Amino acid sequence: MPLPEIEFELPSSQLDRMGHPPLHQGQPLSLVLDGGVLLPDPEAEFWYTVFEARRPGRLVRLGVGLYAFRGIVVEAALEYGPEQHGILAVDCGPVVIRVTCAPQADGTLPHGTWETRSMAGLVHLRGLLEDSYPGGIGPVTGVTVSRFRRLVLEPTDPHFGEWHEEVALPALPVAAGHRIYAVARVHRRGVEGPTG
Repeated sequence: MPLPEIEFELPSSQLDRMGHPPLHQGQPLSLVLDGGVLLPDPEAEFWYTVFEARRPGRLVRLGVGLYAFRGIVVEAALEYGPEQHGILAVDCGPVVIRVTCAPQADGTLPHGTWETRSMAGLVHLRGLLEDSYPGGIGPVTGVTVSRFRRLVLEPTDPHFGEWHEEVALPALPVAAGHRIYAVARVHRRGVEGPTG
């Protein structure tokens, strides 16, 4: 059975933090798959809902770095105060993703936003190689890079709005207005592989 393929954004801030290492096809990476901040409102662009019923984990690609997810919350760090929020790890089957849950309008998290509950929603995945989150929520996922996709969004670039496929990224800063996405094969769980 082939290993699952996943696509995620490599934010330029991550590449800056790493010192712009050269990255290439076939290179193994260890990273946290982060879904960012989600709102408890299905009409929001990126959202989540929690529920009791246990369902098999799923991660369904809808677009470039865009996924519908469903899974069991396996780890949670909840913050209480004037406004609650939570950082959760969700087992979606082939991978575990990390999401940050924003509160409802009353400042509280929806009932059941904790470990052992199920969660579903919509995320834009980013691969974080240098994790800046305290507490280490969300496991490291091993992947092997298949290719990179660069979206040119610099307003004065003659290739504005175009996608370019690449097998390597040079050891240079990402041009302003460009977005970099990696397409990679996920390692089997428990098989981390070398870091690169």
